[in-house]
Amino acid sequence: MAATSDEFVFPPKLDSKYFPGKDEKVCVVSILGKSAHNGHNSKASIINHILDRDVFQGYPSCKDSNRHLEYFHDTDSRVVYLHHWSSFDTARLIKICQNISQDQDIHSNLLTEDLQHAKTLLFLFSVSHLVLLNHPGTTFDVSYIHLFNSINTIRLKWQPFVSEVLSEFALPKDWVSAGRPCSPRVLFVFSDCVLESDPGKPQGQRGPSVRRHQHAIEDQIYSLLRKARTITNISNNSLFAVPANQEFVYIHTKDNELADPLMTYLSQMKSNCPIRNETESPRSRGYQMNRHGNQKVGMGDNSAVTTMQNGHGERRFKEFLEQHIVQALTKGFDDNVGRHPIPALFELCTCEVWFTMATCLYQMMFSLDLDPRLRGYFNTLKSLLETDVRFSENRCSKVLPVAESTYQDGLPPHYTESYHQSKLAQARRVFCQHARGPCFKKYLVQLEEACEKWWKNGHQLCEAISLTGNHCVNRLHSAPGESTEGDLEEMPHCSQFKTRASCNCGQTQADREDPFDHKAANYDFYCQLEEQCCHELKRIELPVFHASTSEIRAGKPASSETPTTEPQSSLPKTDLLTSGMASLSLALSLDQTDIGQSMGSVAETHTDAETGGATLNLQSPTESSKPLSRQHSTVEYLPGMIHTSSPSGLLPTFPSWSVCCLGKASAYNTTQGLDQQGFLPGSNFLLPWDIPITAEKEKWPTVGEGVMRKGKQRRTQKEQHPLTVFPEASETTLRAYLGMEYECPRGHRFFCSGPEKIIKVSSTSTVKDNANKLLSMDMPLYCPCHCRSSKGFMAQLMRVFVVTPEGPLSISVDPKVRPCPPPCPVFHPGTGPIELTAGAIWVIRLPFVYLGSSGAYTMPSDPDQLIQCRLLQGMFNYTDLSQAQDT
Repeated sequence: MAATSDEFVFPPKLDSKYFPGKDEKVCVVSILGKSAHNGHNSKASIINHILDRDVFQGYPSCKDSNRHLEYFHDTDSRVVYLHHWSSFDTARLIKICQNISQDQDIHSNLLTEDLQHAKTLLFLFSVSHLVLLNHPGTTFDVSYIHLFNSINTIRLKWQPFVSEVLSEFALPKDWVSAGRPCSPRVLFVFSDCVLESDPGKPQGQRGPSVRRHQHAIEDQIYSLLRKARTITNISNNSLFAVPANQEFVYIHTKDNELADPLMTYLSQMKSNCPIRNETESPRSRGYQMNRHGNQKVGMGDNSAVTTMQNGHGERRFKEFLEQHIVQALTKGFDDNVGRHPIPALFELCTCEVWFTMATCLYQMMFSLDLDPRLRGYFNTLKSLLETDVRFSENRCSKVLPVAESTYQDGLPPHYTESYHQSKLAQARRVFCQHARGPCFKKYLVQLEEACEKWWKNGHQLCEAISLTGNHCVNRLHSAPGESTEGDLEEMPHCSQFKTRASCNCGQTQADREDPFDHKAANYDFYCQLEEQCCHELKRIELPVFHASTSEIRAGKPASSETPTTEPQSSLPKTDLLTSGMASLSLALSLDQTDIGQSMGSVAETHTDAETGGATLNLQSPTESSKPLSRQHSTVEYLPGMIHTSSPSGLLPTFPSWSVCCLGKASAYNTTQGLDQQGFLPGSNFLLPWDIPITAEKEKWPTVGEGVMRKGKQRRTQKEQHPLTVFPEASETTLRAYLGMEYECPRGHRFFCSGPEKIIKVSSTSTVKDNANKLLSMDMPLYCPCHCRSSKGFMAQLMRVFVVTPEGPLSISVDPKVRPCPPPCPVFHPGTGPIELTAGAIWVIRLPFVYLGSSGAYTMPSDPDQLIQCRLLQGMFNYTDLSQAQDT
């Protein structure tokens, strides 16, 4: 039968009217086993040397991944060859791996291939007379024993069903009752040999080492098969048989296969096609060609030996196989042994009958619509083959409870997802140490699901994190006013972490619950203390949102991260027009003619942040008479705090800052300091700030004279003589007091005279420092506390104290805080400079938490970033009002 490679697929599509040799009886030879680790060869290519044609090819003949059986009918020898492609062939294994996607399980695909392989072997052992079992090395694979015993178990069970099917064909009665033509004889072929021999000698004169090795392997294989009861004395009861008095092991002494055809072709082209130079003379070309020929002749000895070796090896294998084929076609096989042998079953049939019967049996076994009885047989076969799966099932099922106990060991009543993941990773490690086999992944998923179920079954901890970085200790719940999915209990968040803090004015201290939102941190806590301490104090109201409708919404954050311009005050600045006109009256009394110039400007002085002196700003009377206010939204509110990047026109619903008056300036005792609780010893003193002003020599007392008593102040020279010329002015100073208060979580408080420099007084309670550094330098937002604690608490700048003096002086504050390194925005109260009344003690309370559009800015853990969190310089300003008095 001459055919191309694509026509070798079994079962064949042949017309019975045109069937070559259909009336001749045939011997069926099957080729099984494993191929070498080479994708270009086929284990059945050894038959090509017998057929003297290239029938069974390597990689090109395995184009279809579903193709697993091919055949060739040699009409001259009356032999049908069947070759089984399986996952043990390198070329087919490559195809299988290429078709497996990443989300598929490789082991499950290989199990499917193993079942297909076992079913095909069951088919081949039911229709074949001879079976060639190929091994790529020189060692018998003992895993075949388990495979053969499993196949034989199924063969015995389905034999009645096969007999029922075969009864429809013109087959011998013994064949039909046994379900197969004979107990096939298995020949073992090894493609490599570790021993040296002289293949140039005839077969009878070969070296004794290879022959002894071959016989030793036969003895080993026979002993293994008999002990495993794969073969018995009666061949009819076994899956297959081996001859008792003939060689059934063949070892190839030389490798006849090509490792890489491409490299072989290139090597031949290089040796047969020498490079010629066009400038060479015909004589020189002839010499080189002769030299090349001489080189080939010189190599001819080895080539001849190789050719002789390969040819002799092919001839020896042909003789080895043909003796069994001839015996099958003549008298058949009788491989029974023992004292009382019984006749062996051996039948032949014509080619047409065999192909018809084999095709029907193949379609019955591999049809998609299997008979229920066959499906049960194959399920049993699958169970017998999956020994590694059963081992893995038993092993993983024992390890799974151990891993679950590891997860549940030492668990708190409620825990967070991060702790759940850490315990789950610990359970995975325990499982991975002991679990083995293909069921590893399936049971690992079960472990993860069981741990997840345990955690979600009433053990989940609330995932809310406070603004200071602490977890809520309650089980999973919903906060008041928070919409959540599921039936969750409503309760406030609590981390059980408390700090000690003071009220707005600093007089009262209380325990602060760890805040989970910035309203609780910057407003609610201080409102609670205000009811018992600060509610009667004078305060400056800061701008907040006032709704004009019930439908309000949170404003969207600014689209640009570039800080916007500083917001101006929503309150009108002090109108100095009246004082300006008063100064003009003095000019008229002095008969000055440049009235227009005096009318065109109004003098205003303010503090220079760098020098601390007073400068003069000029502005037109029209501009100074306009209140600098801005319209704010009454529908949208600012969800966070006011800062340089927040949207313009939006205000928060509550103030995060506080400005209140603690009392009169005379209440501060410079020798005793600030009388409030929580201050570290000697750190409760404010720093003096001497402000130069211009005033009459007789109108205002000097710094040491103090303030005159109320009601006894004598009339000024202006009141006694209103038409007289104002006396010559002189420069004097007024003293204010400043304090930057830091507060640690334990409630310890202290003032600093500079960056990270706590105030210390002498034994006489005299403050040696002044407020120059507070005026001209950025102050750190965080400073180490000197309290005795192993944790080393950091204190936060929480309050600024200002004692304003009596006199023609107006002091204003404009705090700006950058709570984190750039590009963090700068936070401020949103009012611009805040004017403080004279002769009073003012307290500016800073926010505890700074909340921007991207979240809360907490204290950095990196020391390099910590020093960049600052209260910016330029907070304090003053205006000299002495020139604005009525003349």
